[in-house]
Amino acid sequence: MIRNTDVKPRRRSYSSALRDEQTEVTRTRILEALIRTMAAGVAGLSVPAVAREAGVSVPTIYRHFGSKQGLIEALSPYVVAKGGLMPGSMPGSIDDLDTEVRRLFRNLDQMDLTLRAAMASELGQEARLAMMPERRAKAREFVSRLGPDVPDSELGRLADVALLLMSSASYRAYKDYLGLGPDASATLVSWAIRTLIDGARREDEEAT
Repeated sequence: MIRNTDVKPRRRSYSSALRDEQTEVTRTRILEALIRTMAAGVAGLSVPAVAREAGVSVPTIYRHFGSKQGLIEALSPYVVAKGGLMPGSMPGSIDDLDTEVRRLFRNLDQMDLTLRAAMASELGQEARLAMMPERRAKAREFVSRLGPDVPDSELGRLADVALLLMSSASYRAYKDYLGLGPDASATLVSWAIRTLIDGARREDEEAT
């Protein structure tokens, strides 16, 4: 007798895909509950409070995130992806800089109020700090694409300044203190980054 072995692998594949989808839905549900909890002004992270808000059990949260710290560390990349708070793509050249910064600041300007309140909270600051090494590395890659001839000795400092210039805190300052909207802020920041890169190039040329 010849057995038909085609059915079971397909069932396992379907079951695995469904499980992965359910896992992602639950993770998103928990992270959205965490954002709402933070926006309500909770001073410290309470896993039971997040579980109640998400409509899941406390063990479910630990199963998905491992620990309180794991939950906090998962928040920042989720917020970055949800809000479009990092460059959508690495610019191919300095000429593409304005487009990416403009997109970033428009996303910041349209950020959901609940998300904004959550990230302004104490826990939001903790989440940002947890992701800072990764954000600094991405900023370094960003600047190295813009100025491939910038000397390594200047690259780290330029990346840190660019990260600050493109941050949500800086955008609030452009908006609140200078009265600039997202497009005018992007023009200002693009000019500043270009000027800094040109300055680093000139210093390197003069040194050699």
